[in-house]
Amino acid sequence: MIRGMTESDMPAVKALMQSIPGFWHEAWNDGTLSRALASAGDLALVYEEGGRIVGMVFCHDLGFRAYLSELAVAEDMRGMGIARKLLARVEKILRERGCDMIIADVWHSAESFYRELGWTQPDVALLRKSLKNPPV
Repeated sequence: MIRGMTESDMPAVKALMQSIPGFWHEAWNDGTLSRALASAGDLALVYEEGGRIVGMVFCHDLGFRAYLSELAVAEDMRGMGIARKLLARVEKILRERGCDMIIADVWHSAESFYRELGWTQPDVALLRKSLKNPPV
C-alpha cells in the first residue's frame, strides 16, 4: 500500500536506506530526513507491506521541473513492482499539477530500470560540488 510519508516513518525510512549498501551517506542524519520530508511534502511516499515500510520515494516539485532525489526498495522485496508503483504515483501527482518533466541522478546499476519506464538521458552534464570543505 502506498501512502504519504510522515515524520513518524523516519526511523523505518532511515533503516531502509541504511540497509542498502552504498545508499546512506555519512553526512546524513535525522535532520536530513526531516528536511527532505518537509521539502518533498506530498511527494514523499512510502510503500508498506504487512506493516513494514519496504519502499520509499522523495521527489521535489521545483516549479520548472521535478527532481527525484531518493527511491529505495528493500532488497528482499525487489522485483515485485514496488518502485514502479511509487514512481507511477509520483508521476501522476506531478502530471496533475502540470509538471512536464522529472529528473534524477541514478545509480548506473539502476539505469536499465529507469530506461524501461521511458526515462532518457538529457543533453546535459551532471556536475557536483562538495560543500564539506569549502576553500578559504
